[in-house]
Amino acid sequence: MSIVTTRQQLSPHFHTDEFMCRCGCGEIKVSTTMVDLLERIRAEFDSPVTVNSGFRCKSYNKRVGGATHSRHIQGDAADITIRSVLPSEVHKKALELNPNGGVGSYRTFTHVDTRGHKARW
Repeated sequence: MSIVTTRQQLSPHFHTDEFMCRCGCGEIKVSTTMVDLLERIRAEFDSPVTVNSGFRCKSYNKRVGGATHSRHIQGDAADITIRSVLPSEVHKKALELNPNGGVGSYRTFTHVDTRGHKARW
């Protein structure tokens, strides 16, 4: 896994801007393994994946109530949605495609991360 910290096109469908911290600090950190997972999810649904939350700097993570050791801080997590697809369906597919990472189910989005070991909620 490598981590990208500069603005660039990451894959055919994802740019670092989509993962940039939402607080306005301009910091970017994104795992190429995460991008590969998101490309696979996109291909399965044949529909664009929206990254609602990617990288978070520590202060922004604290402000939004993120876990102290959130994978978002590491740059290997994303909260995603797919237009016209229920989060429960995205969650189900993410479980199949990400057996050695984190997958979390929320009412309005799905969390995925590439932590390197299985975590489910």
